[in-house]
This record gives sequence, structure tokens and C-alpha cells, in this order.
Amino acid sequence: MITIHMTTYSRHKSGLLRAAIESVLSQDFADFEFIVCDDASNDGSAEYLKTVADSDPRIRILRNERNLNNVAISLGRCLAASDPNRQFVSWMFDDCVLRPGALDKLARRIRESPTEVLFGVTDVYLKDGSAFKVGEKSPSEIRRKIKHSSVLVPNAGIMVDRHVFDTVGWYDPSIVLRRSCDWDLFRRMISAGISFDTIPDVLVEEHGETQTDSLRNSFTTTFDIMRRFASARDAAGLVLNLQNCLSMPIDWIPPGDWSKDELTLIQFMFLEYFVAIADIPRAFRWAKRLASELDKPSLSLSNLSIMSDSNNGNQSLLAAGAYCGVLLGLYKQALAERSLTA
Repeated sequence: MITIHMTTYSRHKSGLLRAAIESVLSQDFADFEFIVCDDASNDGSAEYLKTVADSDPRIRILRNERNLNNVAISLGRCLAASDPNRQFVSWMFDDCVLRPGALDKLARRIRESPTEVLFGVTDVYLKDGSAFKVGEKSPSEIRRKIKHSSVLVPNAGIMVDRHVFDTVGWYDPSIVLRRSCDWDLFRRMISAGISFDTIPDVLVEEHGETQTDSLRNSFTTTFDIMRRFASARDAAGLVLNLQNCLSMPIDWIPPGDWSKDELTLIQFMFLEYFVAIADIPRAFRWAKRLASELDKPSLSLSNLSIMSDSNNGNQSLLAAGAYCGVLLGLYKQALAERSLTA
């Protein structure tokens, strides 16, 4: 009935990966396949996942050859590998725990009251130990507010009829939307008139806010820039079917009435992302564009740029990496100073 997809990166040592996996496999509702995409983890996750897959035939493991740090692409690989006869798609994340009975509640409710999308409530735990609830609002309120809020629909404890993706497309893999590509997808679903309903029960506990390496704590963005990006992309008519989302450039900027500051921030996101996945050539391309936006000249950047362009093999690559790192630090400092004086 259900195909459950999860992407993970190096969450084995912390214990989060085991907690997430076990919370799914221990569900009393058992009619599911569980596909996990390991995003080139290096902490023993691959070995743990192999052990689990060997002991439970419902779980299958995919592995990215190199770290992508892109939920849309990794989950897209899961969907492409899933059993097309399983009507409902669900997602799980390595910083979440599925509460006992969660899948049974979803399955029973959708049989009793058929709908295209169904979700429960997620408790999102904060650093101070408190939690806020995502998914508790009424369908009418969610429908009214989804364009302006990314905390109305949870990204786990949810079931989506797979035909919905034929109507509205898949997660947008664009770098700008990395932190809220789920919000963008749910917004498109609701705007397209997809039927959905909610369950008032808490089905998931999420701990991403407490992890320093989670996207919300390690990726620079604003909700406004993501909202404007999605609007410009929609106006440009980009096709977001699964095939395109798995192959399209992820550092594309849709045409729009962008201010200089907005374009600079987007370019910084690109630099930050490509540095994070160690794609130095692409990071260097965006770093060179950003350098002209700095108010103060930098001798180190000037010398590193000369060496980077010298075609001197590994030395040039090392210089390009250093150039990107220096510029990343300088621009982060500029952002901090700008927010202090704004």
C-alpha cells in the first residue's frame, strides 16, 4: 500500500539514524516498502543500513556516489526505484521518529475517508526542549496561509497518492529552495486543488532544530527569497516532473525583477552549497561573481585568483578552494554586519 522514502547523511554515530529506522520497521502496520538513500555517509551508516536491509526484506538501500546534500534529488531517486503499484508515497527523515501506530492511523483514515494527501501532526523539538506543532491547523486555514508560511504541513507522517506528482510535479531541486522544497511542493499541491485532510494526532517527533548540521541551522536563506524564487520559477513555466528534477541545473536563476542584494544572496547560496559538497570548480565560478560585490579589496583574494587561473594542476585547484573559503568567510561577515546595521 505504502512506499516510504528517506535520505540520510552521517547520522549513525549520533544514534538518530537507528532511531528513525527502528521507528519505521517496528510499526504494527506492515504493508510498506522502505527505501533509504544514503547520501555518501562516512560514519558507519552504510554498514548499519546493510545490516538492517539484510534482516528485513521491506527495506532497500540506495547510495549516492558522492554527497549531494539535496533532498529533492535523493528522494527522487527513491521514488524512481519504488514499486509503482504502491499507491501512496510517504517520507521519513533521519532526524525524525515515527510514533507507534502512526502508519496504521494514516492507512485506516485514508481508507475510511479517501483523499489525495493525508497527514498528522509533527512535534518539532527546539534547542530549549520545547516543541511547536506542525500540521495541527485546519485544512481551511492551511489552504489560506500556505503561500506565506512554511510550517503548516509536516514532511513526515504523511501519505500522498502518487498520481499527485503527475499533476503538480516533484520537489524542486534548486539550491535556493533546499531548506523548504517541501513547502514549495505542498504549496503547489494545495494551489492546484489537490484534496487533503489532517489527523489531529501527533505522528512524528522531529529533532532537526537541535542538530547543528541540519539545513535550518547550516544553510543561509530567507523565506522571502524562497517565496520570490518559487514565484519567478512558476512564471517562467519550468517543468517540474521527476525526470527533469533529477537532471536540471540546480544553480539556475529564473528571470525576474531581482534586486542587486537578492541576486548577491542567491549567488552566495550557490557558493555555500558547492563548497559544502566540495565541488570546487562550480563553487569557484560563483565565488568569482561574488567577489565584485565586496566593498573592500582583498590582497589574499587577488593572489589566490591569479593562482587559480594559472592552470597549474593541483596547485590551481587548491588555490581555487582557498579562494572560495576566504570569500565565503568575508561574505558571511558582510551579511552579519549588514544585519547589525539594518
